[in-house]
Amino acid sequence: MAIINSLKWRAAVRKFDTSKKVNAQDIETLLEAGNLTATSMGLQPFKIIVIQNEALQQELVPLSYHQQQVGDASHLLVFAIETEIGKESIDQYIQRAMDIRNVPYSSLEGYHQSVSGYISQMDEKTKKDWATKQAYIALGTVMTAAAELHIDSCAMEGFDTQAYQEKLGLDKKNLLPVVILPIGYRSDEDTNSKLPKVRKNRDEFVIEMIEPTSVSL
Repeated sequence: MAIINSLKWRAAVRKFDTSKKVNAQDIETLLEAGNLTATSMGLQPFKIIVIQNEALQQELVPLSYHQQQVGDASHLLVFAIETEIGKESIDQYIQRAMDIRNVPYSSLEGYHQSVSGYISQMDEKTKKDWATKQAYIALGTVMTAAAELHIDSCAMEGFDTQAYQEKLGLDKKNLLPVVILPIGYRSDEDTNSKLPKVRKNRDEFVIEMIEPTSVSL
């Protein structure tokens, strides 16, 4: 399958070709893929910040433990969770669903109450953990879409979250960065992308619980 070939091609690129840039159409495709990703209750409690600014990216390198791919990538995508998740977020989702699906509130009232009850039971740490999981689902979707387009990426947790938040002004937007994704095109000097993938065998990775097939006599 084409998707498997794309995933086999994908690698965590450490060195990007600074002369090659991802075009605007492909960036929009990746962002649309992120927007279409599955999230719990459809609430999408995160945003993707798109950085295409060489000077700013270089300033972020020391805040990323001096990992140079942040500065050399064509673009840097920052996945940031919302730190204020509650009634307003839920009400906005319900209104959006009413508008897009052209349905009355009465058809969503039960769901509205269910989601509100679920979120209201969470403490702040639980909300943060829950929102982070949703951002990571989107991260995987974007990385897969990038592989399909033969755009390189390197998911990174190694950065100073608070420093990023302050540098990008995300604290004022009630956003907290949780993972970053430099994207671009691999340099010929990137050694990591030339190495064979190291993965478990299927039998080590998959546990199957399959109903026995009946045998006709």
